Amino acid sequence: MSLPKITNLEACQVLFKGQSNVKLMANQLEISLEEMQRIFREFVAVNPVDPELWKGDVELGWPWA
Repeated sequence: MSLPKITNLEACQVLFKGQSNVKLMANQLEISLEEMQRIFREFVAVNPVDPELWKGDVELGWPWA
C-alpha cells in the first residue's frame, strides 16, 4: 500500500504539530532522513513557536488528570 504523496510544506506542518516523526515523513516523501531533518530545521527557523500559545492551556492532561 502506497501512502499519498505530500509536499515538503505539508510534511513540515505535520511534524511541527507532533503528529508524525521525521523518519516516517522522509519515507513518505521518498527522501533521505538527513534531507528531511534539514528541511524541517529550516521550517522551524522560519516558524518559531509563539511563547504566548501555551499560556491559555490550564487544564491538566494525562497522566496528571
